[in-house]
Amino acid sequence: MIDPPPPTFEDVRDLLSQNCVACHQQEGPAPFSLTKSTDYQRRSAFIQALIQEDRMPPHLVASERWSDQEKDVVLRWLAAASRDEDSQTVPAPKVPSFRKDRSFRIPEGFVIPKEGGERWHRGDRDVRTFRLAPRADQLLRVQAWRFHSSAPREVESIGLVHDDGTIARYGDLQEPNTPGYEMTGDMGWRPAGMLGVLGVANSTFRIPDGFHFEVPQDHEIDFELRFRPSGIDKPLAATLEAELVPDQQKSRALHLIPLSIRSWRVKAGESGTLEQRWVSPIDIDVPLVSVRAGRRIRGVSLSVDGKRVFDIPDWDPHWQQTWEIPDLRMTKGMQVVATFNVDNSEENPRNPETPPRDIQFGRRTGALGIWLHAAAIDPVDQGTLQQIHRSIFEAQQSEPVETPRQIEQSPKASP
Repeated sequence: MIDPPPPTFEDVRDLLSQNCVACHQQEGPAPFSLTKSTDYQRRSAFIQALIQEDRMPPHLVASERWSDQEKDVVLRWLAAASRDEDSQTVPAPKVPSFRKDRSFRIPEGFVIPKEGGERWHRGDRDVRTFRLAPRADQLLRVQAWRFHSSAPREVESIGLVHDDGTIARYGDLQEPNTPGYEMTGDMGWRPAGMLGVLGVANSTFRIPDGFHFEVPQDHEIDFELRFRPSGIDKPLAATLEAELVPDQQKSRALHLIPLSIRSWRVKAGESGTLEQRWVSPIDIDVPLVSVRAGRRIRGVSLSVDGKRVFDIPDWDPHWQQTWEIPDLRMTKGMQVVATFNVDNSEENPRNPETPPRDIQFGRRTGALGIWLHAAAIDPVDQGTLQQIHRSIFEAQQSEPVETPRQIEQSPKASP
């Protein structure tokens, strides 16, 4: 049997453009460029290993990953490529369309440190919350966000939320000499990410047509920044831009339904699952979901009436964002289940503790969560939907600390 000829650059150009160059370009978030065919050839073995392990491209959602056929064509091209070949340009992906209707900025003066600092607690590290100005001059119906920063290699994600200024202002006053404050970005019962999460290589995010995020008049937009020190001090300047739904265009507001776990604990070496269930009291459309989870979570999934509709089998918080779920409509009485696979063992390559230790996390709006960004189908139910996230959070405050089910003891766990 005659082997087929190896793929050519033309066979892989579009895959590389759409999946690699978005990050691997000058001033991009990745540490080196992949804008020439020879860039791939110089790192051929390294790139092949990452592709084979599904580490790159970093598509967390299973349905967005490269197919076996796509992986095979790129791997065969890398294996056959010669360093003697002429260098060819891998074009940058097409820039998403965007109309800047509003622009917001943070004050300058904060410097992302070259190394992660000490914290008085054992919770989140390298997290800071910022207030954007100016406030909304009217009710804003946001169709798309675009984020710019002076530190694309240090910024991991921003979780957007709105506030009337009271909560964020109090946080700001605790550190009056530096923009922002060293705390997570929840504004009361409005969690960071309520207006979406923008992540690495996802600086422009468009809400599906027919839906929008709402920012009330006179409210400010705040964001929870998660950053990764890079070994050099990096002054941070940041701008958030908004594209608005035209005044005469019909659109439905998205509201938060949090499938969250307020507090949970796991012993060193243990693994298992945590679940949160919810039954919809109204008919809703759910075009978007966001995830809140840390490095001891190996996978997250969402099921509706037993059918899995969203799945991240290999969770990595470095790549968090808001994801689109096409055509997810839930009728009254449907049950939704959010599942989190916990792994606090040495077998978890992202476990920050070696050897593992007993841990417990808690947060008023959920230490773990899958956020449903939902819109009511019947306008009569809009008021009910607006109150759901608050009622869920309030009810969870009396819930006990949860522990994973189906726990297994790792033989390598420390005593």
